[in-house]
Amino acid sequence: MTKAELLRKTRAKCLDCCCGSVKEVTLCTVGGCSLYDVRLGKDPTKRVMSEEKKLALGQGLARGRKAKKLTPTVEENVNELG
Repeated sequence: MTKAELLRKTRAKCLDCCCGSVKEVTLCTVGGCSLYDVRLGKDPTKRVMSEEKKLALGQGLARGRKAKKLTPTVEENVNELG
């Protein structure tokens, strides 16, 4: 079972517990429930990116920006045509 499927099933269980009311799921006050943190259908854990991954993404963005600057703009093409 994927994480998305698990979150979807959890959300469905919370809706069942609150008689199908989305607002009641949002306003739920049963903090002792094991599903409380994931009741809104989202993963509450914060994703932490490694320094290597940050560096790789930054380099990819830099390459993309450089490639974009090398592509002539429409105005430059018009100016060349006279």
